[in-house]
Amino acid sequence: MEIKSVECSKYSLTELSVLLFELLEATYVQSPWSEKYLMTDLEATTSHYLLAFERGRLIGMLAFSRLMDELEITNLAVHPEFQGQGIATKLLTELSAFPGQIFLEVRASNHAARRCYEKFGFKIYHTRKNYYDKPLEDALLMRKEQF
Repeated sequence: MEIKSVECSKYSLTELSVLLFELLEATYVQSPWSEKYLMTDLEATTSHYLLAFERGRLIGMLAFSRLMDELEITNLAVHPEFQGQGIATKLLTELSAFPGQIFLEVRASNHAARRCYEKFGFKIYHTRKNYYDKPLEDALLMRKEQF
């Protein structure tokens, strides 16, 4: 498996927005982000993407926004065929040198993701009631301080 930043990818931003959308559709059944949103986000200077490839196929991604000494993980997705193989761990490890606070939110029912984040030292600090829809569910806000 190979991890690359968007800047090191051989794909155009248009091609990447399509590949990312397909990955999100496979991961979530219905992508939380549209291709148009992905294109806009890929062009934003504060947005960054780490991509996991297996034999040229996009199998995982970690999207995050960085502003000064804070970083927010906005999406972490691994294709269902490759889940449970440590890909999310490898993507998160790429952020271990960041010297500040890292934030994220996760569905309360996503126990696998929560365990992964907790393994990296993230702790729940707030609950947003009924934040997600389809299905209606709470969001758990988590953070990690790396100073």
